Amino acid sequence: MSEFIDDTYKRVEEVIMYKKLKIKSFEDVIGVSNNSIGTSIRRKASFKSNVLNKILNSFPEINPTWLLTGKEEMLKKDQIKNLLSESPLEYQRADGIIKDKLIRLLSDDAEVGEVLINKISELLKDSN
Repeated sequence: MSEFIDDTYKRVEEVIMYKKLKIKSFEDVIGVSNNSIGTSIRRKASFKSNVLNKILNSFPEINPTWLLTGKEEMLKKDQIKNLLSESPLEYQRADGIIKDKLIRLLSDDAEVGEVLINKISELLKDSN
């Protein structure tokens, strides 16, 4: 029988880096207690299924097979295809579509989202 080594903690750490979050922000986003993720990563410990489910529910672009086994790519294939298939004309559309997409993309990062909200609020105050 081969020995099973659970490296899920490494993949969770990769998700945190991919999302450009600090561990505390990541814990807040997925809704777990403070230091639970950081402690597990430091101890190289396994994650319970409820934590993995919270990660997948919070970040639906993450491939569950990759998170659990390390096989396949980190992002779901349809997410990768969407990123690669967007037409350059998409960026030239009027009516703020690109602004909305950029704001949504940037606001996925909790810290960047907070800065964006503050900047937008300042802009709105200045325009009045």
